[in-house]
Amino acid sequence: MSTYKHSLAPIVVHAFPHPISALSFDPVSDALWVGSGNGYVSAHHSIQGLRGVRFKAGDLPVLKVVADENSVKAASAGGDGVGSWVKGGSNKWFYNSADSVMNFANYSTITALSTSGSELLLINAMTGNLLRQTTMPSIATHLEFSHNILLAGSADGYLRAYDPRTGTVRNGGSESTVKAHYGGIQGLQTTGNFIFTIGMSLRQARPFPDPLVKVYDLRNMRALPPISFADSPAFIHVVPNRTSTIAVTSNSGSISIVDASNFGGVSNDFSQIENLTSFITAVAISPTGAYLACGDADGIIHLKSQVEGDEVVPLNGFEGRPVEWANPPEPLPEIEWTDSTPLNSIGLPRYKTQLLSAWTRQFSSSRTISFPPPQKIPTQVLNTMKMNDNVAYAPLPKELRGRRNMVVSEKKKSGGRFHSGKSGIGKEPETPSFEYAGDDIPMIYSHVEIEYSKFGVEDFDFGFYNKTEYSGLETHILNSYTNPLLQVLHYNLPIRQLAKSHITTDCPREHCLLCELGFVVRMLEDAAGTNCQSSNFCKAVGVLAQMSNAIDLVDYGREPTELDYAHMIQSFQRFLFDRLVLEGNDFSANPIIVRGSWHESNLQHTVPAPITQLVGINTKNVVTCFHCKAAKSKDNLTHIVDLIYPRTILPNDTVPYSDFPTILRNSILRNMTHKAACTNCGKNFSNFTSRREISTQDLPLTLAVNACVNSEDNFKYWFDHRNQTFLKPQIELHGEVDGMEDPEGAVYQLRAVIVQVATDESSHLVAIVKVPEAKGNEDEGTSPWYIFNDFVVHNVPEQEALSFPGRWKVPAILHLERVDRKDALDLAQLPDAIDPAILCRETSISLNRDPDLIKHELLDFAELPMVGTVVAVDAEFVSMQQEETEYRSDGTKKVIRPARLSLARVSCLRGNGPKEGVPFIDDHIHTSEVIVDYLTEFSGIKFGDLDPMRSPHTLTPLKVVYKKLRLLVDRGCIFIGHGLSKDFRIINIYVPPEQVIDTVDLYFIKARQRRLSLRFLSWYLFREVIQTETHDSIEDAHFALKLFKKYNEFEGEGIFDQKLEEIYKEGRQYNYKPPPPPGSSPVARQATPPISIGIPSPLSSPQSSRYQYTSNSQSGSPPSHRYLSRSRPQGSRRL
Repeated sequence: MSTYKHSLAPIVVHAFPHPISALSFDPVSDALWVGSGNGYVSAHHSIQGLRGVRFKAGDLPVLKVVADENSVKAASAGGDGVGSWVKGGSNKWFYNSADSVMNFANYSTITALSTSGSELLLINAMTGNLLRQTTMPSIATHLEFSHNILLAGSADGYLRAYDPRTGTVRNGGSESTVKAHYGGIQGLQTTGNFIFTIGMSLRQARPFPDPLVKVYDLRNMRALPPISFADSPAFIHVVPNRTSTIAVTSNSGSISIVDASNFGGVSNDFSQIENLTSFITAVAISPTGAYLACGDADGIIHLKSQVEGDEVVPLNGFEGRPVEWANPPEPLPEIEWTDSTPLNSIGLPRYKTQLLSAWTRQFSSSRTISFPPPQKIPTQVLNTMKMNDNVAYAPLPKELRGRRNMVVSEKKKSGGRFHSGKSGIGKEPETPSFEYAGDDIPMIYSHVEIEYSKFGVEDFDFGFYNKTEYSGLETHILNSYTNPLLQVLHYNLPIRQLAKSHITTDCPREHCLLCELGFVVRMLEDAAGTNCQSSNFCKAVGVLAQMSNAIDLVDYGREPTELDYAHMIQSFQRFLFDRLVLEGNDFSANPIIVRGSWHESNLQHTVPAPITQLVGINTKNVVTCFHCKAAKSKDNLTHIVDLIYPRTILPNDTVPYSDFPTILRNSILRNMTHKAACTNCGKNFSNFTSRREISTQDLPLTLAVNACVNSEDNFKYWFDHRNQTFLKPQIELHGEVDGMEDPEGAVYQLRAVIVQVATDESSHLVAIVKVPEAKGNEDEGTSPWYIFNDFVVHNVPEQEALSFPGRWKVPAILHLERVDRKDALDLAQLPDAIDPAILCRETSISLNRDPDLIKHELLDFAELPMVGTVVAVDAEFVSMQQEETEYRSDGTKKVIRPARLSLARVSCLRGNGPKEGVPFIDDHIHTSEVIVDYLTEFSGIKFGDLDPMRSPHTLTPLKVVYKKLRLLVDRGCIFIGHGLSKDFRIINIYVPPEQVIDTVDLYFIKARQRRLSLRFLSWYLFREVIQTETHDSIEDAHFALKLFKKYNEFEGEGIFDQKLEEIYKEGRQYNYKPPPPPGSSPVARQATPPISIGIPSPLSSPQSSRYQYTSNSQSGSPPSHRYLSRSRPQGSRRL
């Protein structure tokens, strides 16, 4: 039987989905207050959910809403304060905090507020004035009042009781603190003498949802028998009028009503939210317990009721105060408007309430000053000032000379550097860019954004920021915060070789980070200093993170100040290695790439994945009971080392000194103590010691370390002290066997450091890497260390990687390489070449491919390309994300983030031989992402063309197409096309310049600063008009090949320069576009068509979309306007 057995009609809060982030029933009115993901709070009345008052609590999702008799208090997640509003919607007060708000609780005349700075603020609930401010041991994520006690659930998993009068721990802390959950507290409720908590536990040093609801006695903080919940508990709420009963709710909508006083009892009172299409994000119970409301991620409120029959009970349970509705605006006076009505007769509208500009200083942000304040007159001037005829004057002191009438203003930001405007750019200073003093951030660490001219991102001068032979990565794509870790892995030679080897295999996964890593490292390896972008890798990160529910790894384009990039990159490193292990594990056929390690000695077990052999730490976890000395052991495998720092016993104790090798060794071995029941001696709450053991021989070749600098005490270890650094270029580690230190030592060298560069305005990540290819340059005075600040790359001394001079440089990730066992590495068994047969077999996954639309003919084995084989290529793209543009008040605009394009079709034609011009690749590319614009006018792609269930074309996975192109590049083919540099850049493949012949550069006069389109050149030279409705990649590649042949013909006759001048002359006359045929109206270019229902018709051939002009003049001269149409037979039609 279920208490809440009746389901009511759901309430839809928003027309467009916004997650419900907070709920609160009004105690005196028939209202439910709802906090949304867009920062608004709204009132919904009666069980029908009639919308009432609505006001904004912040710019981010509402963290919590609390309704009392006269007001509504709310705060937004990550916001800088908490406010109180009357129920009519007007603001009473708003308290601004210096740090982000984590939670708040209200009781009588006090509002308690916790911040991200580990502070507890006590505020007057009537006026919003600060009463008291104290420091807490950890960030309080949940606050609840119980009579005269303030309970705080903290991020460190502790439950603490505070005295709200003083803000200090009750009774000095002896019986007021208890460790509730090892991974942090996620929910806190109290009723009577009971305290209920839910949170995260730890399993193999990783947090996971605790399936138990912990129960404690409020009087002495004694643990009571916990409550088991089959589904992971996400929300707990006290059921009113039932002193010891709580409702436990999961994200999936399971609700269980449990009586805590029934120790050991099992609840049969449960129910399930019906028609739930997403997951639960907020829960609330009405004051009388009659209703339970659950909000979900789609902006829908699901109501459950225990009211029997057809009785209509208000949400608050009784006839209370009348509902307060927002005051309707007064109607505007009607004005008789004529042509002669003067504008000054309108006047300023009358108003009875305060204007928005009259908001109190507490509510308005004091950090956004839009003008420089007036300078104060210096004291030394005032002391010597004299008056004469109401004029004050004084001599200017020596210390102020040369500084008169100077106002401190913001430094003007320099514009972007573009190829099209290099003449106006000054010379870069020759001073070393890594010299600094104090907390000044060196120039090479500064965040540089890509700017966009009218010529697009290709005009940006990346070469100005990178004069080395090592390539940087671009930043204008989502999830590009992973760039530093990609650079670190690229310069880890075993991982690079392993990733390159994986792309030669037939990987069945559509989204595979190991494949994408292989493509990226191959691109960086070939580019040799040319900027690259990892858009395919970043896309796969977003997709796989969403699939794994690791949404904290996804970059949604938020402001850098809102993100802790150090925490994100550490979490991503753990996620990435887990994925690399899974994707690279062949189980039955894993090669042994590290000789003499633990996996080779256990031949009866399956050989682990290659990544595990390189970075895996296989320890034996030994747990010993102090009472009976019984010991148990089990294997423990991890790939990441999280640093654990020595902790102080009392708050005012100094941090004990420890060097980096000691901290690293202790973090690997993890000696800990805990209490549990011993199954051997039967003692409850016996003390146990837990330690890990691993021999020095089994320590991995690469140690991947998360710095885990989460507090000021941790950070103190890293600061430079007396010209000494915490990090050392080389360290020695010793393992542990049978509780004793292994006498054999392992020597590790520092290979890479990832740091977060944090300022008040922004933060970003930077990698400092020891490049193995640069090791031989030390004799020339060049350090092998390089800093990779996205696309900014500089050579730096080794000290730059070891030094941490200020708080602006926060360590995040370290990679160390073992140098005493380099000879143990054996990569000879890894495959190193792509099977060329991929060019000779069908790879289509379309279920409805139309044989009549197959336009390509696969290569025979005898036709496999060799060095110098000519291939004509063209690609088409679709838009996966619209361009983000900022429009200014003066009408100008700035591109914040360009549109993200994805490869949709690629065609490759034979460039020579008996089958010259015959396509051998014509693949449409399958994508499972949502396409926002098919760009049909420019791509020829229509809805359904990229869907395996609907496409009539040859549909191929992106990874397979990439391998085909990669194979053509590796075999030395010469690519001919029009505008290939942009195509290859979007595809994420680097082609050496000597293998590219771009006709857009052949037919170009640099002094004209105008590049000619393929359409115009085809009209002029071949008297044919192409791309009349849409683009066709086979047609475009075919005409690019013809342009190249024509270029060779003109060069052989020695008349190419003359013909190019004639082309430009004719282009100016026709605006570089083919003129319309005589007597015909211009043909409308096709835009993206609407989604059609039914069976698609076959697409027309490329020849059907172009016209031909004929002329009696000689070949190559400007054509006359005699017109011949290549049309289809009568009765055929185009879609």
